[in-house]
Amino acid sequence: MSFSVKKQRWILPHSDPVELRELELKHQLSPLFARCLLPVLKSSLHLGFLETQKTQNQKIKTWSGKEEFEQAAEVLGVKRNNDGDNQVWSIEDRVDHKDQNIKTNSADQLSQMAMKWLRPSLKQLHDPYLMMGMKAAVQRINSAIVNGERIRIVTDYDVDGTTSSLILQAMLHILMRQNGASSEDLKSRVDYHIPDRFNEGYGFSVAAAQQATQDSIDLLITADIGIRDHQAVSTARAGGVDVIICDHHLPSGADVPEDATVVLCPPQRGCTYPNPALAACGVSLKLAQAMLSKHPNYDILIRSLMKLAAIGTVADVVSLNTLENRSIVSLGIAAFREIPNSAGLTALLEVSGCIDKRIDSGKIGFQIAPRINAAGRLDLAQSVVELLSCKDQKKARMLAQKIDRFNSDRKEIQERLLEQSRAKIPHPLPYFITVYGDEDDGWHRGVVGIVASKLRDQYNRPAAVLAINGDVARASVRSLPGIHAVHALESVSDLLNTFGGHKAAAGFEVPIAKIPELAERLNRYVIRHFSQDAMVPELELRASCRTSELNLPFVQKLSQIGPFGKENPAPKLLVQGCYPKQIEVLKNRHLRFRVDGIRALWWNAAKYRRDLERLAQKGTVDIAASVEINRYKQRSSVQIIVEDIRPGRLGF
Repeated sequence: MSFSVKKQRWILPHSDPVELRELELKHQLSPLFARCLLPVLKSSLHLGFLETQKTQNQKIKTWSGKEEFEQAAEVLGVKRNNDGDNQVWSIEDRVDHKDQNIKTNSADQLSQMAMKWLRPSLKQLHDPYLMMGMKAAVQRINSAIVNGERIRIVTDYDVDGTTSSLILQAMLHILMRQNGASSEDLKSRVDYHIPDRFNEGYGFSVAAAQQATQDSIDLLITADIGIRDHQAVSTARAGGVDVIICDHHLPSGADVPEDATVVLCPPQRGCTYPNPALAACGVSLKLAQAMLSKHPNYDILIRSLMKLAAIGTVADVVSLNTLENRSIVSLGIAAFREIPNSAGLTALLEVSGCIDKRIDSGKIGFQIAPRINAAGRLDLAQSVVELLSCKDQKKARMLAQKIDRFNSDRKEIQERLLEQSRAKIPHPLPYFITVYGDEDDGWHRGVVGIVASKLRDQYNRPAAVLAINGDVARASVRSLPGIHAVHALESVSDLLNTFGGHKAAAGFEVPIAKIPELAERLNRYVIRHFSQDAMVPELELRASCRTSELNLPFVQKLSQIGPFGKENPAPKLLVQGCYPKQIEVLKNRHLRFRVDGIRALWWNAAKYRRDLERLAQKGTVDIAASVEINRYKQRSSVQIIVEDIRPGRLGF
């Protein structure tokens, strides 16, 4: 543990030498690659086991990946107790366990997990019928197709929602064509609705439910919304419209809409689906997997739909530490190369700067997804569905350019609002940052969430950014690990009109007269419940190494641990014993230097130049960094992306 130039606490996990050796020998891995892989394997096994215990002493009725469960049991030190005909599992503390045979066996189980982790396949998709409600959903949709009923898909306006809409539309079109429907039939029998962020707001609204009745819709399928919209669901059912919900936003213990025809939501009470970390597009994909299972072209259809599911899964920042989610993203990314892309998707890749580049989760998260989101933030998300459904190349390029302009506008608005927000932060720095301004003055509600994230990352504090319209303000909250955003809002719920969200992000609406009290009480909440130590930023490192280990084959292989994202971040390494040379400032913002012939870049770190030069004069430095391949003019080389620097030392 140590503080650094950026005043961060560096954390490096301990790796069991027996487990490491097992990985190295069985998979012919370099020691450094094994050290990078081991923590994420153990984390995945740990999560897989814990997710089966949704309530204390819950009886395990189904587990599609029984082998994975047995692995988790072995690795974590799990004991099995007999309880009649059922099995109840509990975790046993293994911290001080000295039995070498058990440790070796644990290493063997990790080795088996590594084989699955490094080789994603369709076999790693769980049986969709393990999801509560799936059989009923399939039966209801099949009935609607056979009987020529009208179906409407209603989804959220973000990336997860729009990709869900496209997956469900494609699924219905495929099945209806197989059933003899013409193009005109498809237009009259399947349509979609995405709420207007500014006029209709978030969620499945009563107005949308009433409109479905007026339009003689027989079946509504919602995705990424609906699970909390009890009144709208009841309104639709009262109007003669059946409702199938595909969602993942369900707080622990909350009830689903009782009037829904079917609910597909892995976190719901009573559902024992092995992967509750699916995004809504993942739930939609599971529905498509079940509906298309008997189609003669099943494999290619599912892999094609995985392109959309990969985009939505990465963009919605759900766990990439489960085998199923990482398989969805890995196979979806591979499908971009292996299965021809539509005119619309090709045009989106072009404006995102990805058309001639290898797509990975980073390019999805930072280049593709922001453009999709920008349409819903500044205008209507329907333009995204129109683009990705487009088959005409010329029209697709025009639509893609429109979305790209939205993204450019979003960036400008975001930068102005971020600058204004920083200026409004009081001194001394509060423990919970709350800033607000009027929408008429540029406080655009479509970008307050991004700005809240930027403030949280810069100041390492929970942050709420509020956009005032009339006598109310609508806000986005972004929080830190250990500080649950919704729990914080629950502490001030008497001040709020509405609120909701999850651990890391939330939103609320509050009368403007209550904002000062809100800010004060949120600040007190953090002071009362969390120590100042929780405000010290932490930098989690995966393994220590020397620059001599950072060769091209290692960095090329490192991508196999991906796709990277939530709960499986790109490995950050502790590179020890470095001598920085040729230190220079780029564009008045960044630092560039060389370490043992390897180029190192430190973004937005020009202000640390003197610190780096001073440390370099005194001796070696330790660098916390990720590594990547720099490709230039058909030449490839290793490049270090610096996160932080500290004085060099022996050991950690």
